[in-house]
Amino acid sequence: MILRNRLRMAATAVAVSASAAMLSPALAQDAVPSPSPAPQAQTQSFDDQKLEAFTVAFLAVSDVKEQYTERFRQAPSDDEKQQVQVEATKQMEQAVDQTDGISVDEYNQIIQTAQTDEALAQKLNGMIGEAAKTQN
Repeated sequence: MILRNRLRMAATAVAVSASAAMLSPALAQDAVPSPSPAPQAQTQSFDDQKLEAFTVAFLAVSDVKEQYTERFRQAPSDDEKQQVQVEATKQMEQAVDQTDGISVDEYNQIIQTAQTDEALAQKLNGMIGEAAKTQN
């Protein structure tokens, strides 16, 4: 139930709520970022197969983030927080690497593009919502 609610929120949210300094910026999102008003020199296009792979990777990254967030908060020292951060980042990168059809670089490119491309952000939110429903 908690996972379902968290995934539903991730699917419908349009703003990034990154965990403060916990994870690498490109992998630390709770939701697909809201488009920003900054102009983009060129729009990158991603096919549906790539976006489906992104959706699978996004949900896997979200699961890893959830697993490490509490450990990070409870770490008693900055050194231990940093260790948790490094471990979480490695696990998130592995989650993306283990997803067929997408690399960490492509995942990051999609996140960055979605920050300035409202249509892409909306499409990803819809795909994440649908994928979250089928996981439950």
